[in-house]
Amino acid sequence: MHVNDPITVVGDLHGQYYDLLKLLSVGGSPDTTKYLFLGDYVDRGCFSTEVMLLLCALKIKYPTTVIMLRGNHECRQMTQSFNFKEECLAKYDQEVYDNFIEMFDTLPISAVINGKFITFHGGISPDLKTISDLNKLNRFVEPPTKGLLCDLLWSDPVDKPDGSLAQTFSRNEQRGCSYVYGADALTKFLQTNNLLSCIRAHEVQLEGFKMYNWRNKNFPQIITIFSAPNYCDSYNNKGAIIKFEVR
Repeated sequence: MHVNDPITVVGDLHGQYYDLLKLLSVGGSPDTTKYLFLGDYVDRGCFSTEVMLLLCALKIKYPTTVIMLRGNHECRQMTQSFNFKEECLAKYDQEVYDNFIEMFDTLPISAVINGKFITFHGGISPDLKTISDLNKLNRFVEPPTKGLLCDLLWSDPVDKPDGSLAQTFSRNEQRGCSYVYGADALTKFLQTNNLLSCIRAHEVQLEGFKMYNWRNKNFPQIITIFSAPNYCDSYNNKGAIIKFEVR
């Protein structure tokens, strides 16, 4: 997907419906504001079905200005392991759950803002060389446990101030799948594709966001955005969004 500003970028929501309502009031009314959601709409929180039904309603009413990317929780395995399937069956039935799952299989994986900012839920992959690789990917499937589609949903930046990593990509032990990437891998990808930065979600942040300026550039090479405040009623974190405005 290719989009331009003005646009509001939203990170993980995880079933926090009332926080989504607050977010929409802060981020701008959907009838006048373009939104890019980076996935993880469901699981953890108690109102995942309400989050999905509202987002679907907004997508139907504003099909060109509400964009929803897929997160790692938008799949069969995660929604069965956590609470989205159980919630759907308690509030509705198997058919509603199955329809949501079929929808998840159709969600796009990435978007580029202003031709300079690439967005994913997770991050880059050793199998991702150019943006054109994304258009060759068959995304209409349950995400596998390895490979490009898995990495785009699951990978993480290394948590080091200088972005140093012994290898270009290292196994992501914390997640149990995919990779951790550092400054070398990300810089090469951004330069190859003439991009400025990567915006992603996937990790809770105390301030709601985190900027990685690994190579002392004038602009952070990667930005993590997380939009579910007080995640799981225990993290006491802030929720954040990113607003691209026309100056």
